[in-house]
Amino acid sequence: MNSIHKPLSLFGLLLLVAGQLLPQIDFSVVNVALKLMGQTLHTAETGLILIVALYALCFSTLIATGARLGDRYGRKRIFLLGILGFSFASVICGASHHILAMLAGRALQGLFAALLTPQILSTIHATLSGERHSRAVSIYISVAGLSVAFGQMMGGWIVSANLFNLSWRTAFFINIPICLIILFVGYFFIPETKADIKPKMDIPGIFLFAGAMLCLLIPITLGHHWPVLFLLLPCLIPFSVYLIRYEKRLEKQGGNPLIPPSLFMTNNARTGLLTEIAVTLTYSGYLFVTAVYLQKALNFTPLQSGNTFMYLGITGFIGSLLSERVSQRWGDRRTFILGAIATSLGFLTTIGLFWICKQTITIPYIMIGTGLIGLGNLFMLNSAFKLTLSNVNKHHASEASGALVTVQQGFFALGTALTGTIYSIMSSYGHLIAVTTAISVLVIIVFSVAIIVLRQILREKKQKIQINSDIPCTENIH
Repeated sequence: MNSIHKPLSLFGLLLLVAGQLLPQIDFSVVNVALKLMGQTLHTAETGLILIVALYALCFSTLIATGARLGDRYGRKRIFLLGILGFSFASVICGASHHILAMLAGRALQGLFAALLTPQILSTIHATLSGERHSRAVSIYISVAGLSVAFGQMMGGWIVSANLFNLSWRTAFFINIPICLIILFVGYFFIPETKADIKPKMDIPGIFLFAGAMLCLLIPITLGHHWPVLFLLLPCLIPFSVYLIRYEKRLEKQGGNPLIPPSLFMTNNARTGLLTEIAVTLTYSGYLFVTAVYLQKALNFTPLQSGNTFMYLGITGFIGSLLSERVSQRWGDRRTFILGAIATSLGFLTTIGLFWICKQTITIPYIMIGTGLIGLGNLFMLNSAFKLTLSNVNKHHASEASGALVTVQQGFFALGTALTGTIYSIMSSYGHLIAVTTAISVLVIIVFSVAIIVLRQILREKKQKIQINSDIPCTENIH
């Protein structure tokens, strides 16, 4: 429970949303400048993968810790600290002349993004109620869904403008004035809130989750260069097993686990978690590998690469408006399947157009595929979010949201690493083969999860038919 706090004003909400956009956009803003960054920092695909994936890994590992720091020490205080640190990390990234300096800056960006991001939804929950609360949460979800695509477009515009002859560095330096505005204005317009019950930190859970993700991420990203790293994959099993056991034991003892196991005991929650993994992994993978192909194989400029994803953002916005109505009429599972079909068609359309048009492909053609993906992704994303949290007690809503975002951001890193590595390995056979293989893997993942969800729908329908057929028999007996 939270104490009664000063209501959040509309201007305060806009400042929080601006803060929400910063880390979300920085996931994808670098995608459109990958070729230029690779040339400047003298790094190949592996370094570029790490620039994106390391940020997401630090973000995902520490976001639950950021939420608990806000509960203990004040959400406004931690939010503003995160904004300040994010601006400092952006300076390091923008000033980097070596890949190691860039990776250090990206790791710090992920750390401070994990501090500021969870305070946004927590502040909304603590300061708003009723219709204003519902409207603010809808804005939060829509911004989260659209910001990645918006980052691709904005990155293309910023890099192509080449302000002060800074090229891709402008994409990082532009964060500084935005952070300073949020920092100084937010001090006056964002109300301070704290949780009445201050949760303890789950330090072992954080390290175990990070270890499990690293056991996946490092071999997938670097294993084709140093095969010995594949020996880390078997280590995933003990890390995962001990993480689950430790979290269960901590929860039984009344502690606050990083990922509470009881929240995912229902079929809906497990299905929602699986669908959330599929959505995040495939979406991030598609954005990364498509951007790499457009810039490396087709020699698209950053502006052209960014504009390619414009229609994805537009249809994503449409999807965010329609998905709730469709879900109310057809149910969350059917809405997810509908989104999976649209997304898969978008993936396949992208592959087909790459093969048919080859070097002559233009942005309007690619938009056919990205438009389907934008619409389908928001259908899947909203359905997965609702499935996961549908049976969660309001008392555990913040824990469930934190656990969901932790998993979400972790698999964002994994999706980037997976498709980037596939592309790197297959590029010896040609860029077209490489991008086709990578996107085909994403199609298989989406289809596989959609089939699992469809089987659950059919099984539940069969059970309902059996129950209904048993009712007359019972009445006849009486």
